[in-house]
Amino acid sequence: MRVSVPDLNSSSPSSSGTAPPSSVFFIGGSVEFPNLSFTSELADSASPQFHLQAQALDNYFSELYESTPWSSYHLRSGITAFSEGAEGLDVFYWSEFSAPRDVAIAIQGSDPDRLQRRLPGGGGSGNKVALHGRNQQHYYMELDENTLQLLGLDPDDYEAEEKSDKSKSPNSIQSGKWQLGFQAMSFDLYAKYGSNRTLSLVSPKKPYYQWRLRVPSGHVVRLVILTLQGAAPGSCTAHKLSAYDFLLPLQNKIIARWCGLPVSGSSPAIRLTSSGNVMLVTFSFSRQREGTIFKAYFQAIPKAGCGGSITSWNGSISSPYYPSYYPPNIDCTWTIRAPLPGYLISVTLVTMDIQDSSSSDGCEKDWLDIGGVKLCYPVSDGSRKRIYSSPLSLHFHSDESLTHRGFHLLYRAFSPEGTCPRQFRCGDGRCVPLKKVCDGRKDCADGRDEARCSSCRPGEVDCGKGQCRPQGSGPCLSQSSCADSSEEGGCGGKCHHVCPNKVCLPKSSVCDGVVDCKDRSDELNCTRAYLKGCSSSSYKCANGKCLSKTNPECDGFKDCFDGSDELRCGCGTRPRKRTKIVGGSDASSGSWPWQVSLQMERYGHVCGATLISSRWLVSAAHCFQDSEAIKYSDARAWRAYMGMRAMTTGNSGATIRPIRRMVLHPQYDQFTSDYDIALLELAAPVYFNDLVQPVCVPAGSHTFTTGTSCYVTGWGVLMEDGELATRLQEASVKIINRKTCNKLYDDAITPRMLCAGNLQGGVDACQGDSGGPLVCQERGRRWFLAGIVSWGEGCARLNRPGVYTQVVKFADWIRQQTKGQV
Repeated sequence: MRVSVPDLNSSSPSSSGTAPPSSVFFIGGSVEFPNLSFTSELADSASPQFHLQAQALDNYFSELYESTPWSSYHLRSGITAFSEGAEGLDVFYWSEFSAPRDVAIAIQGSDPDRLQRRLPGGGGSGNKVALHGRNQQHYYMELDENTLQLLGLDPDDYEAEEKSDKSKSPNSIQSGKWQLGFQAMSFDLYAKYGSNRTLSLVSPKKPYYQWRLRVPSGHVVRLVILTLQGAAPGSCTAHKLSAYDFLLPLQNKIIARWCGLPVSGSSPAIRLTSSGNVMLVTFSFSRQREGTIFKAYFQAIPKAGCGGSITSWNGSISSPYYPSYYPPNIDCTWTIRAPLPGYLISVTLVTMDIQDSSSSDGCEKDWLDIGGVKLCYPVSDGSRKRIYSSPLSLHFHSDESLTHRGFHLLYRAFSPEGTCPRQFRCGDGRCVPLKKVCDGRKDCADGRDEARCSSCRPGEVDCGKGQCRPQGSGPCLSQSSCADSSEEGGCGGKCHHVCPNKVCLPKSSVCDGVVDCKDRSDELNCTRAYLKGCSSSSYKCANGKCLSKTNPECDGFKDCFDGSDELRCGCGTRPRKRTKIVGGSDASSGSWPWQVSLQMERYGHVCGATLISSRWLVSAAHCFQDSEAIKYSDARAWRAYMGMRAMTTGNSGATIRPIRRMVLHPQYDQFTSDYDIALLELAAPVYFNDLVQPVCVPAGSHTFTTGTSCYVTGWGVLMEDGELATRLQEASVKIINRKTCNKLYDDAITPRMLCAGNLQGGVDACQGDSGGPLVCQERGRRWFLAGIVSWGEGCARLNRPGVYTQVVKFADWIRQQTKGQV
């Protein structure tokens, strides 16, 4: 769209007879107007609303350079696109100049703050309004055929000018073909949160295409490229696909560029992320090629914050949006602290893809600084793991252009004593065999090995009063070497529980149903009551009797004398059943009547949940952690949709309830995902029917055996970073042994977690399935809730099964919080 052609009657800056030769160049920029608002009509450059808004801004851009020294060199400006700004309307424009080389350099390097931002007040027509622009940006645009075509300018005009070396007159400028889309086909697309928009091109008929992508303010654009075929590899002259962090084709705003490399496959070829709520994708080639294919889609994702202070025993840190490409123009700083003083931090770099290996600028563009050392290139296997002191500072930086996949690292706090397994560690870090401790000779430089020695020989324990006994299983453990356990006296701070006779118990021995302390103090104040002789796997009847039968509840047989094992069994049935989850299939209507879709008004489906009674849902605590842009912890923002199969506009036929309150587990740890469970109370009860039924909540003694086939369901994405499913998906997964899973996940699986999936990959829960159910069918053909979709590395990857919150560990907590309603 042409905005203005200023009067260029001003005289040349050079008063001599021969003016220095001038060249034509462009500046591309953007400016936000808080007093104007964006509408969907303004996304279409051919709409009447676009033209009217451009006309209203005509004076602003014609006078943009009026107060600058180079106003006489300004030929014209044009508006390319409008978009939603943080507080108003973002306007993307270009300006054309013709100036001698030295003046051109000064204009190209000028600060946007020096440009005039405000129209003169007073005078003129009565409806003339002063427009205040803010967040001004401008950049030099390389003048090539691609740029001109994408701006809708005729390259022939500039070729003639270059050949004649003459400055263009106003009349010849006006006679050019300035209509937008003269050569390039342009598409303007907008995606709300929760929906995907497709970009596709098959056997293109024009040499230039561009897609201007927009998402709501407070979000960023994620572009997923699926297919790119039919071009000669490596030839940028024949074929070029580019993505820009702007709505103008600026060289220094290129996020990524491909030159003819054919890409295809079942998984996305590449995933890019913008820094703001716009992205420009361009496709150009020199000649028509039959069969050329470009296919992609984009989506709006909430703008994520990064950095922060972390105090944790272990966890992971990734570049923003990993494994998608990180956005341009970001800075993130993390500070990691070990929970206790004296501990060190081990850092393992799992992925390091920050800088193009062909560049040779050192680490000047994008880099990761760990403990004061900048990294930007791939690291060798031997350098992936390093030890640092606590606190440890990490700083990640990306400039405003080309980005990559980023980094992913694991950290773990550990005691330096652990560096000398089964040995004594000196103050300087040297390791000394235990047999040399207290042998009368100083083997440590600081004498630490002889500092706290008794009269007992090595391998013996000082029980006090001159008595030495052979050391048992070690200090601060439940098996004592001394009759009175006096050697445990100083261990109170290291034990989870200390009996009155000073016997120290580990956490696993407390509330396990076995009395270890003579006063039974290790089994008091437990959330689960036990009778003497009852194990943790025994089912407790209402009258206090314990059953040794495995999983007796709701199996159709009255095993408890009082029949309590068959009470509360109006659950886990599927009245409609007559007989994407990644790798799954469409579920038939009524197959999973306890499945719930948790939605937010602006964003649609966010998480799954499970109906466990007429008033209560259970989901994952991580679904309700606030981001910088969205307050997920506000119960008023959520709606629960039940009895629904297809995720369609309006969700017709669904039973909908607001959320009255949320109860997140007080011990939830967002870094380790431990205790990842939340209860949601509905504002009003639901009435059960063929499509809405509760699932059975297992007793604390319930056992889900390794290898059992269960089902995970949800509307999550159908592939990693893919599109949300429109129909409810179901997939069969098998329970995986916890020890096996811990080996795959480096001991990150806590006793409150459960693994399920396929170790060969291909089937798994994914983004959008979080909080949803993992259910298993038990005797009596009733379905029990075994797990809540919690976390995992990627989706459906080899040897990376899904990790679920283990519901049996929270059976008593659920009943306490719901006051027995479940």
